[in-house]
Amino acid sequence: MNIKTRDFGEVQIDESTILDFASGIIGFEDVKRYTLISPLGEGKFPMWLQSVEDEQPCFVVYDPMEIYPDYKFQISDEEMEMLKMTADTPYKCLTVAIVPDDYRKTTINLRCPIVINLKDNVAAQVILTEHYEFKAPVYAEED
Repeated sequence: MNIKTRDFGEVQIDESTILDFASGIIGFEDVKRYTLISPLGEGKFPMWLQSVEDEQPCFVVYDPMEIYPDYKFQISDEEMEMLKMTADTPYKCLTVAIVPDDYRKTTINLRCPIVINLKDNVAAQVILTEHYEFKAPVYAEED
């Protein structure tokens, strides 16, 4: 299937890669279907979480565990149910980035990760009770 993207023009995607967000993403609750675009190669970050319904919204995302290896969190039973997950369900966690003109000042939102049930392609943005930053730096500051 072909979709129009914010940053890459028209691209072809496999329909099996479409992620369903039952509640949308915070601020974009009406947009329910997205796909991940990996311009740097399969599995390489950053990736783009692109709406398949329109060119907008589109989010640059990172795997927070690649940047903060100690990042751990708990999600509620209600969120597990919404994501159709059990303790054994394979999942992926992503964080939304804010990328300013100076990309070295890029930050990620560790407080509201996106959790993806990899078995069923169901996803949700969750709000954690753990105290994590909304704007955690991606790149170490240079001296």
